[in-house]
Amino acid sequence: MIKISETIDKLRFLVELTKSGSIARRYFVIGAFDGALTILGVIIGVYMAESSLHPELAKPLIIAAGISAGVALAISSAVGAYEAERVEHILTHKNLEQAMLSTVEGTRRDAIQVSIVISAITHGVAPLIAAIIPLIPFFFLPLDEAVVMGIVITMAFLFALGGFLGNLIKERFYYTGLRFVIAGLATAIVLIMLGGHT
Repeated sequence: MIKISETIDKLRFLVELTKSGSIARRYFVIGAFDGALTILGVIIGVYMAESSLHPELAKPLIIAAGISAGVALAISSAVGAYEAERVEHILTHKNLEQAMLSTVEGTRRDAIQVSIVISAITHGVAPLIAAIIPLIPFFFLPLDEAVVMGIVITMAFLFALGGFLGNLIKERFYYTGLRFVIAGLATAIVLIMLGGHT
Protein backbone atom coordinates (compact mmCIF):
# COMPACT_ATOMS: atom_id res chain seq x y z
CA MET A 1 0.00 0.00 0.00
CA ILE A 2 2.88 2.34 0.84
CA LYS A 3 4.54 1.56 -2.51
CA ILE A 4 1.34 2.43 -4.39
CA SER A 5 1.01 5.79 -2.64
CA GLU A 6 4.71 6.49 -3.20
CA THR A 7 4.31 5.67 -6.90
CA ILE A 8 1.28 7.97 -7.16
CA ASP A 9 3.16 10.77 -5.39
CA LYS A 10 6.13 10.31 -7.73
CA LEU A 11 3.89 10.36 -10.82
CA ARG A 12 2.17 13.50 -9.54
CA PHE A 13 5.55 15.15 -9.05
CA LEU A 14 6.72 14.15 -12.53
CA VAL A 15 3.48 15.45 -14.08
CA GLU A 16 3.87 18.78 -12.29
CA LEU A 17 7.53 19.00 -13.31
CA THR A 18 6.71 18.91 -17.02
CA LYS A 19 3.30 20.60 -16.74
CA SER A 20 1.78 17.46 -18.29
CA GLY A 21 -1.65 18.25 -16.87
CA SER A 22 -2.19 21.29 -19.08
CA ILE A 23 -0.70 19.48 -22.07
CA ALA A 24 -3.02 16.50 -21.55
CA ARG A 25 -6.02 18.80 -21.15
CA ARG A 26 -5.17 20.48 -24.46
CA TYR A 27 -4.77 17.15 -26.21
CA PHE A 28 -8.05 15.85 -24.74
CA VAL A 29 -10.01 18.83 -26.04
CA ILE A 30 -8.43 18.66 -29.51
CA GLY A 31 -8.92 14.89 -29.73
CA ALA A 32 -12.50 14.95 -28.44
CA PHE A 33 -13.44 17.78 -30.80
CA ASP A 34 -11.97 15.85 -33.74
CA GLY A 35 -13.81 12.70 -32.70
CA ALA A 36 -17.14 14.48 -32.29
CA LEU A 37 -17.00 16.16 -35.70
CA THR A 38 -15.78 12.96 -37.36
CA ILE A 39 -18.69 10.89 -36.02
CA LEU A 40 -21.08 13.69 -36.98
CA GLY A 41 -19.76 13.41 -40.53
CA VAL A 42 -20.16 9.63 -40.54
CA ILE A 43 -23.74 9.74 -39.22
CA ILE A 44 -24.96 12.44 -41.60
CA GLY A 45 -22.96 11.21 -44.59
CA VAL A 46 -24.08 7.58 -44.41
CA TYR A 47 -27.67 8.52 -43.56
CA MET A 48 -27.98 10.83 -46.56
CA ALA A 49 -26.35 8.32 -48.88
CA GLU A 50 -28.16 5.17 -47.78
CA SER A 51 -31.41 6.01 -45.95
CA SER A 52 -33.50 6.24 -49.13
CA LEU A 53 -31.67 3.66 -51.27
CA HIS A 54 -30.75 0.97 -48.74
CA PRO A 55 -32.28 1.87 -45.35
CA GLU A 56 -31.60 -1.63 -44.03
CA LEU A 57 -27.86 -1.06 -44.54
CA ALA A 58 -27.69 2.43 -43.06
CA LYS A 59 -27.52 1.45 -39.38
CA PRO A 60 -24.87 -1.27 -39.76
CA LEU A 61 -22.85 1.04 -42.00
CA ILE A 62 -23.00 3.92 -39.51
CA ILE A 63 -21.96 1.63 -36.66
CA ALA A 64 -19.14 -0.02 -38.63
CA ALA A 65 -17.88 3.21 -40.19
CA GLY A 66 -18.20 5.09 -36.89
CA ILE A 67 -16.27 2.54 -34.86
CA SER A 68 -13.65 2.20 -37.60
CA ALA A 69 -13.23 5.96 -37.85
CA GLY A 70 -13.01 6.27 -34.05
CA VAL A 71 -10.36 3.56 -33.75
CA ALA A 72 -8.35 4.94 -36.69
CA LEU A 73 -8.54 8.46 -35.27
CA ALA A 74 -7.52 7.21 -31.82
CA ILE A 75 -4.46 5.40 -33.17
CA SER A 76 -3.52 8.31 -35.42
CA SER A 77 -3.91 10.82 -32.60
CA ALA A 78 -1.99 8.72 -30.07
CA VAL A 79 0.95 8.05 -32.40
CA GLY A 80 0.98 11.67 -33.62
CA ALA A 81 0.96 13.03 -30.07
CA TYR A 82 3.63 10.56 -28.94
CA GLU A 83 6.02 11.46 -31.74
CA ALA A 84 5.35 15.20 -31.57
CA GLU A 85 5.86 15.32 -27.80
CA ARG A 86 8.93 13.08 -28.00
CA VAL A 87 10.62 15.37 -30.50
CA GLU A 88 9.67 18.54 -28.61
CA HIS A 89 10.93 17.18 -25.30
CA ILE A 90 14.17 15.94 -26.85
CA LEU A 91 14.80 19.36 -28.39
CA THR A 92 14.02 21.12 -25.10
CA HIS A 93 16.20 18.69 -23.18
CA LYS A 94 19.14 19.15 -25.56
CA ASN A 95 18.84 22.93 -25.30
CA LEU A 96 18.87 22.62 -21.50
CA GLU A 97 21.97 20.42 -21.58
CA GLN A 98 23.72 22.85 -23.91
CA ALA A 99 22.87 25.75 -21.62
CA MET A 100 24.12 23.85 -18.56
CA LEU A 101 27.16 22.41 -20.40
CA SER A 102 26.42 19.02 -18.84
CA THR A 103 24.29 15.92 -19.28
CA VAL A 104 20.93 15.96 -17.44
CA GLU A 105 19.76 12.54 -16.27
CA GLY A 106 17.48 11.08 -13.61
CA THR A 107 14.22 12.74 -12.60
CA ARG A 108 13.92 15.04 -15.57
CA ARG A 109 14.28 12.19 -18.06
CA ASP A 110 11.64 10.20 -16.14
CA ALA A 111 9.33 13.21 -16.18
CA ILE A 112 9.76 13.60 -19.93
CA GLN A 113 8.79 9.97 -20.55
CA VAL A 114 5.73 10.28 -18.31
CA SER A 115 4.65 13.45 -20.12
CA ILE A 116 5.01 11.80 -23.53
CA VAL A 117 2.97 8.75 -22.52
CA ILE A 118 0.22 10.83 -20.85
CA SER A 119 -0.06 13.03 -23.94
CA ALA A 120 -0.30 10.03 -26.27
CA ILE A 121 -2.89 8.19 -24.16
CA THR A 122 -5.02 11.30 -23.68
CA HIS A 123 -4.97 12.26 -27.34
CA GLY A 124 -5.79 8.67 -28.31
CA VAL A 125 -8.61 8.04 -25.86
CA ALA A 126 -10.42 11.37 -26.35
CA PRO A 127 -11.53 10.94 -29.99
CA LEU A 128 -12.53 7.34 -29.35
CA ILE A 129 -14.86 8.38 -26.51
CA ALA A 130 -16.31 11.21 -28.60
CA ALA A 131 -16.89 8.87 -31.55
CA ILE A 132 -18.34 5.87 -29.72
CA ILE A 133 -20.89 7.52 -27.39
CA PRO A 134 -23.10 8.97 -30.20
CA LEU A 135 -23.26 5.49 -31.79
CA ILE A 136 -25.05 3.92 -28.80
CA PRO A 137 -28.59 4.86 -30.03
CA PHE A 138 -27.98 2.93 -33.26
CA PHE A 139 -27.94 -0.32 -31.28
CA PHE A 140 -31.41 0.28 -29.79
CA LEU A 141 -33.46 2.74 -31.85
CA PRO A 142 -34.92 2.81 -35.38
CA LEU A 143 -32.71 4.54 -37.94
CA ASP A 144 -34.36 7.98 -38.05
CA GLU A 145 -34.62 8.25 -34.27
CA ALA A 146 -31.05 7.01 -33.83
CA VAL A 147 -29.74 9.64 -36.25
CA VAL A 148 -31.52 12.44 -34.40
CA MET A 149 -30.36 11.10 -31.02
CA GLY A 150 -26.80 10.64 -32.28
CA ILE A 151 -26.68 14.25 -33.48
CA VAL A 152 -28.18 15.51 -30.21
CA ILE A 153 -25.65 13.52 -28.16
CA THR A 154 -22.81 14.90 -30.29
CA MET A 155 -24.02 18.48 -29.79
CA ALA A 156 -24.43 17.90 -26.06
CA PHE A 157 -20.90 16.50 -25.92
CA LEU A 158 -19.57 19.56 -27.77
CA PHE A 159 -21.44 21.86 -25.41
CA ALA A 160 -20.02 20.06 -22.36
CA LEU A 161 -16.52 20.21 -23.84
CA GLY A 162 -16.78 23.94 -24.51
CA GLY A 163 -18.37 24.53 -21.12
CA PHE A 164 -15.48 22.73 -19.44
CA LEU A 165 -12.98 25.03 -21.15
CA GLY A 166 -15.04 28.12 -20.38
CA ASN A 167 -15.18 27.17 -16.73
CA LEU A 168 -11.39 26.83 -16.60
CA ILE A 169 -10.85 30.42 -17.70
CA LYS A 170 -13.76 31.73 -15.58
CA GLU A 171 -15.78 32.48 -18.70
CA ARG A 172 -19.52 31.85 -18.78
CA PHE A 173 -19.62 28.11 -19.49
CA TYR A 174 -22.56 28.38 -21.87
CA TYR A 175 -20.74 31.00 -23.96
CA THR A 176 -17.86 28.67 -24.83
CA GLY A 177 -20.21 25.68 -24.96
CA LEU A 178 -22.41 27.38 -27.55
CA ARG A 179 -19.36 28.27 -29.64
CA PHE A 180 -18.49 24.57 -29.84
CA VAL A 181 -22.10 23.71 -30.71
CA ILE A 182 -22.14 26.35 -33.46
CA ALA A 183 -19.03 24.72 -34.95
CA GLY A 184 -20.86 21.37 -34.87
CA LEU A 185 -24.03 22.80 -36.43
CA ALA A 186 -22.02 24.54 -39.14
CA THR A 187 -20.34 21.23 -39.93
CA ALA A 188 -23.73 19.50 -40.10
CA ILE A 189 -25.12 22.17 -42.44
CA VAL A 190 -22.13 21.90 -44.77
CA LEU A 191 -22.45 18.10 -44.82
CA ILE A 192 -26.17 18.28 -45.57
CA MET A 193 -25.58 20.81 -48.36
CA LEU A 194 -22.85 18.62 -49.85
CA GLY A 195 -25.11 15.57 -49.56
CA GLY A 196 -27.88 17.38 -51.39
CA HIS A 197 -25.61 17.94 -54.39
CA THR A 198 -24.36 14.36 -54.74
